[in-house]
Amino acid sequence: MKRFRLIVLLFTLGACAHPYPGAVSPNPWTRSEGAGPETGIASQTAQPTLLYVTDRAPADGEGYGTDRSSSMAFGSLEIDVTNMSAAAYSGYMSGTNRASRAPRYELADIVETARFPGTPLPFSLENGAMRRDRSAVLADQAARRAFSRGLSDELAARGTGKVVLFVHGFNNSFERGAFSLLELWAASGWEGLPILFSWPTGEPNVLSYFGDTQDGEFSVFHLKETLRLIAANEDVDEVVLIAHSRGASIATTALRELLIESRGAGLSMLNTYRINTLILAAPDIDLGVMEQRLVAEMFGIGFGQIDVYLNRSDDALGVSGWLFGGVRFGSLGPEQLSAESRSVFQGVDSVHFILVEDARGEARHNHFRLHPGVLADIAITMRTGAEPADPERPLTHLDLNFWRIDQGYTPQFTGDRAGE
Repeated sequence: MKRFRLIVLLFTLGACAHPYPGAVSPNPWTRSEGAGPETGIASQTAQPTLLYVTDRAPADGEGYGTDRSSSMAFGSLEIDVTNMSAAAYSGYMSGTNRASRAPRYELADIVETARFPGTPLPFSLENGAMRRDRSAVLADQAARRAFSRGLSDELAARGTGKVVLFVHGFNNSFERGAFSLLELWAASGWEGLPILFSWPTGEPNVLSYFGDTQDGEFSVFHLKETLRLIAANEDVDEVVLIAHSRGASIATTALRELLIESRGAGLSMLNTYRINTLILAAPDIDLGVMEQRLVAEMFGIGFGQIDVYLNRSDDALGVSGWLFGGVRFGSLGPEQLSAESRSVFQGVDSVHFILVEDARGEARHNHFRLHPGVLADIAITMRTGAEPADPERPLTHLDLNFWRIDQGYTPQFTGDRAGE
């Protein structure tokens, strides 16, 4: 009986990823006095184009599958919204034109523009000194130049210095990750340059959760390389990093290692990587591990702000907690935070724990795109960088760093902060 229950639970955990339901229409932003005639929502007239970095192996046909690749690929992709015009889709994702049906998507084109050599790059030790293989180094340098050119060209074409980097969760195909990023980007009013980091997951079998956990660990180095490449580009002014579910574990592991590296070199993590906003939605991370590896390492000082969306009724995280025998960070309640962490957060107000209320069905775990209040809050944060205490984000404050959000939540647009 226990074995049967485990199988059912594993299927439930994987079911959050298929089939793909289009996002809900977020709550529309209200315009405050002095904000001017614009609401902050622009109209996307051309076919949406995103950039991507992936360490998935190429699929038999076009695109990428679920197997690992030791070499990263960089490129661009285009997405068709198949049941709405561009104007109707912009209206739907702004909340100003709520259609009776959700959007449907199709991956229209994928263009791989650069492929990095496999890692680790070959090296040898000679007289106690490391010597890298010259051909591998030259190939790596060429790929880095291609990445930098592609990134700079896209930033210039869009007239922005902001990058929005998204790391998807467990059992997501390459396409599903791209669709989720498209929805976040559209809800923000097409703000910044969207880049998908897609790691190898999505194998449809009963034990895939355990294997995909290791695949996430495999991708940590490649995500660090991606963040280093973005930081090395002087055209990038700001990065918004959004990670969902198991992707939050990959992202925080990579960021923690970069934070320790920066600290050891006497550098500022915030100034070096320019991640002004880190958003963790339903993070699938052991709560105690989070406290010891993130809070104890003073993780919060590396970012302008950190927003963590939590739901105590998250079924998928309940399964994960049952499998691993510990409370997951994404289902944290205020009473479960340790006394030591509560003491820390008495003096750290840049980390925000946002309790999601009235989430039902798939929105319990995928609230970042299926809960109209959460999607609207993420969108206004992406666009303005506002914090919960600011007028743009009228969240309900509870205790310490805890806030509350429900389906009736409505953000305010007071004008882009960059232009104020």
